[in-house]
Amino acid sequence: MNDLYDAATGLVIAGLSVGFTMLWLRHLSRLHRQNMDQLLALREALHEDLLGTLVRHQRTLAKLGLLSIDWRGNWYGTPVFTRMGPLIPSNVHGGPPGPDQNDAARFDEQVLSQSFQYDDISLEFRVGLKGLRGERRLFAIQAAEVLFAMLQGALAGRQLALAAAVSQRARVGVFLQHDMRNLAQWVQLVAEDFGSAETDSELMTKARRLRSNSLLAAERAHRMTQALLNPAWQASVSAPVTTRDDPDAAPMLDLDEHILQAGQLHQVEIDLQGGAWLTWDAAALATVLDNVLGNVSNLSRERMVAAHCRVTVEQEGQAIVVHFETPHLPLEIPLDKLFEPWGSSGSANKGLGMYQARKQALHAGGDLYAERMGKGLRVTLRVPCKTS
Repeated sequence: MNDLYDAATGLVIAGLSVGFTMLWLRHLSRLHRQNMDQLLALREALHEDLLGTLVRHQRTLAKLGLLSIDWRGNWYGTPVFTRMGPLIPSNVHGGPPGPDQNDAARFDEQVLSQSFQYDDISLEFRVGLKGLRGERRLFAIQAAEVLFAMLQGALAGRQLALAAAVSQRARVGVFLQHDMRNLAQWVQLVAEDFGSAETDSELMTKARRLRSNSLLAAERAHRMTQALLNPAWQASVSAPVTTRDDPDAAPMLDLDEHILQAGQLHQVEIDLQGGAWLTWDAAALATVLDNVLGNVSNLSRERMVAAHCRVTVEQEGQAIVVHFETPHLPLEIPLDKLFEPWGSSGSANKGLGMYQARKQALHAGGDLYAERMGKGLRVTLRVPCKTS
């Protein structure tokens, strides 16, 4: 009986030990899960300020068993080294990683490390595991692996965002070059206009014309300035226009007034037939008019003929159709090159103008195309409309 009693007592004690151990492990797991949630919550902060976030949240990392962390390397041309917690012994692998070791975790008994290599960033992170045993060590290794994955995601996201920003700025810059050339040509046109004045009355006539055009020129210059300061600014004539989610948010435009003002700005005599009011993107319309009528003005001056354009506005179903006709102005390039980037619509008029105009029209839900007419051509703008 005594042996049976002793055996039963031993089993009870063993069962209690196992129970308490399970409860303790459950408690540790719950704490670890809570701490891991806090770590995962840092993902957005890591994207904004990677190195600073690690320093500010050192306590969160310590709760996960990451008591010793350091990193060294190059951050956009600046050497960096930071250590949080006790000194970490030198890695047994030693030295910087080779080309085949980038973004690869490396283990030894005391240190877990990972290296990252990007265009302007070269960093090696190390986590000290000294003094950690059992489940605490396992939890710390898991947390370190999650941290390394988050660091890799943040660095990769930073590189992608930088590439996208550089691409967008370059894209806007290409379009801005053409807009700046248009504005410079307008300044040249005004200078020649004033230079040709021989009497005070002619000078006053040209001054009044300049005053009437100054607001349009100032508006275009303002849009270009905004695009230079903020390439993502969609209201710019130069920045690609995104399709509107709410078409009703577009302004009501007096098409006749916009066409006549653009003709006056570029000193093109407009023979306007028809007219309409429509709801459309004002920046897209300005881009189309500037480039189409700007080409008419430039080519006419090159050929020393009067700048003249017949413009017809018609309604076809649920669309407003605008024809810009210059049958007297010879087209010296193949028609299929008219909207081609860096195509030419004249001997000295090479660039992105008509490509840019068509791109803007398409993004705003319209269309821009051309066909031969006489010696020249007819450019057609088709705009969807709700009100005409």
